[in-house]
Amino acid sequence: MERASAAAFITAAFISVMQTAATASSPSSTATVLYSYVDNRMVVRCKLDGRGPFYMIVDTGAPDITITPETARQIGVAVVANGTMTGAGNGQVRTGRTTITRLSIGSIGLSDFSASVVDLSEIRTKLGFPRLDGVIGYPIFKRFSTFVNVDAGTISFAAMPPRTPPFATSTAFTGTIPTIAGSIDGISTRIIVDTGDRSSLTLFGPFARTYGFYGRHPSRTNIVTGYGIGGPIHGDVFTIPSLDVLGKHLRGIVTRASRQTGGVFTSADQGGSVGTGVLKRFNIVYDYADKRIIAWPSKYFRSSDRFSPPVALAQ
Repeated sequence: MERASAAAFITAAFISVMQTAATASSPSSTATVLYSYVDNRMVVRCKLDGRGPFYMIVDTGAPDITITPETARQIGVAVVANGTMTGAGNGQVRTGRTTITRLSIGSIGLSDFSASVVDLSEIRTKLGFPRLDGVIGYPIFKRFSTFVNVDAGTISFAAMPPRTPPFATSTAFTGTIPTIAGSIDGISTRIIVDTGDRSSLTLFGPFARTYGFYGRHPSRTNIVTGYGIGGPIHGDVFTIPSLDVLGKHLRGIVTRASRQTGGVFTSADQGGSVGTGVLKRFNIVYDYADKRIIAWPSKYFRSSDRFSPPVALAQ
């Protein structure tokens, strides 16, 4: 997996399009912005209520838009308590709620919307983010056709999908968080498509237990594989022979089988999730209007897979 340097990300990314001042946009507006991989997740630069830049993860696994308490203070919005929430970690975290007048990504944006306020400091410090101000989720994706051009290092937001190669595959998905049909080591299941997952493939606990993945392959057992909302993420790490997803048969995929006792990885509704380690092998159009994902191989399609420990554990 590839991790961009912090200095390069802060100083060199987002040169052209993001320098344009934010303006009011209609649903037909189009924006193309550069992104950078930080901890193997896509991060883009945004403005909030005309201020910024703020650095936010592009996360198809997020049903909401989230900002940090520090970001809320910087833009001067009031925050009200909103109970607790769970994420990939075992624990629950306190959340707040606020209203943001404008989120701008290049020349497109979202106006007058409610956002979650969550402390992301553990993720930022443990995973080596030079800046982490929030997360962009479903409220943006549902309004635009989102094209992640891995070959160019850009993300485009438009009213209609772009022209795609004739050999591109089209995969139907369901849900606010895209869920598709796939096959893990020959076992058919439903799989979440999650650009907020730093790994290649995560097996959820019930699926891993039911099909005997703990100990099936040579493993690093019960190690910290990342950090999410709610704390560290423990799992067994190994390589599976095959993964069928997005119309392609992939081999030698580094996989973590969750050992979590709480949080989203204990769900029995899906077998697991594919994260950036797999998704960066494809150029992808997320077409929420027609509930489909259009994909074709990127320059990383034939790259060998390997496990990259969180920065805090690699140092």
